[in-house]
Amino acid sequence: MEAKKKYLIIGIVFMLMVTIGFSAAYWTAQIIGSGKDMVVETDELKIIFTDNSELKSDEVKPGWETSKTFSVENKSGDVYYYDILMENLINTFVNDYLEYKITCTSRSGTSMNEFVPVPKSKEATTKTLLSNITIQDKERHEYKIEFRYVSKENEDQSDDMGKKIKGNLKISEHEKSKSLAFFENKFSGAKKREDDNAPYDSIVTEAKHYYEDGKWTEGGNKVYYYAGNAEDNWVQFGENTNGDKLYWRIIRMNEDESIRLLYAGTSPTANEAYIMNSGNIGTDGQIRYNVNFQASQYVGYMYSTGSTLSETRKNETPSTIKTELDTWYADNLEINYDKYISKTAIYCNDRSTQDNSWKSSGMVYYNAFTKLVNNMNDNTQNHPSFKCGVDGKGNVNSDSTGIEGTKDKFSVKTTSGGNGNLTKPIGLMTADEISYAGGVYGTLNPYVYYYRNSKSGSGTDVSVTGTNYWWTMSPYSFNSKFADMFSVRGSGYAGRLSLDDVDNSSRVVRPVISLKSCVEFEGSGLSNDPYTVKEFSDTDSCALAEN
Repeated sequence: MEAKKKYLIIGIVFMLMVTIGFSAAYWTAQIIGSGKDMVVETDELKIIFTDNSELKSDEVKPGWETSKTFSVENKSGDVYYYDILMENLINTFVNDYLEYKITCTSRSGTSMNEFVPVPKSKEATTKTLLSNITIQDKERHEYKIEFRYVSKENEDQSDDMGKKIKGNLKISEHEKSKSLAFFENKFSGAKKREDDNAPYDSIVTEAKHYYEDGKWTEGGNKVYYYAGNAEDNWVQFGENTNGDKLYWRIIRMNEDESIRLLYAGTSPTANEAYIMNSGNIGTDGQIRYNVNFQASQYVGYMYSTGSTLSETRKNETPSTIKTELDTWYADNLEINYDKYISKTAIYCNDRSTQDNSWKSSGMVYYNAFTKLVNNMNDNTQNHPSFKCGVDGKGNVNSDSTGIEGTKDKFSVKTTSGGNGNLTKPIGLMTADEISYAGGVYGTLNPYVYYYRNSKSGSGTDVSVTGTNYWWTMSPYSFNSKFADMFSVRGSGYAGRLSLDDVDNSSRVVRPVISLKSCVEFEGSGLSNDPYTVKEFSDTDSCALAEN
């Protein structure tokens, strides 16, 4: 049946208004909240609209768009974390054609990578548009917020006629999540690696609690992580299809405050802490990263065919390993445990190169190789990063700026800066995370937690994967014939960061997932008393949250 005439006019008044109604509005009280150890004056943290705070439109039709610019400035003498909210939001639109996007035009701050639908609500409510943005003292974040009503050819959009949307743009202090409270308590007194005289060209053996922030993390947010022979990062979460309990090790807190976990088997003493394949690749859990290997795009967790890096990053085809991980997630976690798992966590498949040196043929060395292998012994150039596409000096590689950089940031949802290309919230550990944990390329580390189970001693018995090597998510190189990924060695080369061709069928897979920031832990984190997740119902606010 022919679609109805899709031109429509919608009566709408969208008010981006501040509580006190001035064009330069001061929201110190809302941002600072309570419990700070300082007296806050009204001019220390403010939001400023470039012209005025009102955004109106009497006609909204397919193809309509508008925007507003504003800034957030910190003069408090301290670092703050804030959210951008829509308060008193009412959106009765039926379809998802009304979209918004927030872009930070200054060097710091946080941006959305793409337009997303404006949240719907029949009654006035508050919705978070961007969350947990770090602003340093004397820093100013410049923003542009855009709204549009997407025109869909040959689609009937008349269901939205007569609908309304209104709300107030607001800045609020980021509310401390359960996970952040957990890490701040657990990691009291934590240092940075460099402050602990622990250079990245040497292994970490002793159990350590560290943190990272600034140019090395997404949005500059503080990230806490475990290193060395940590014994207090055990988690028991979920069951497999056989009814066996699943054990994990905490890697770190993600920038969205979710908790990143590395699969550690069905018991704390497991020597087979890897997933079994779905029957089409390998045997006994041994899985290729990709069945194709003779082109540079095959280092991609997802990839496309093309003659430029941008084309291969279109992420149209899943890798072999992604297909296996998605199948395992669907079989073991999706039905009963998906509500606990973050959809905004980013899994980095860093395909950037330093000096923009990617090419479709010939030798290509990816970013992780340059900083963790080639510059391994140069402590001015070998710093790992939790932020995707950052070189060993802390600079974003030129082929990972803007939208190009987001193509390597795999996520289910885009609200924390990921690409939204995942259907299942699962990935792999990165070579940078191995480095942060205390691993070094070509060097044994039989003490580090990602290598060990809970047994004492040495050799095969304590290796969580036995003699098996396991894949990371970090590209190594393409040498004109073979695409290579970083991998981690088993007991024969205990805990050593190394490399493998993507089609090597004798490697195993250790899934990585991220628990939502709103989950609550019980237990001590020791192997005989692992952290467990406090259960909640399907209608609990945490179950309904993206993170």
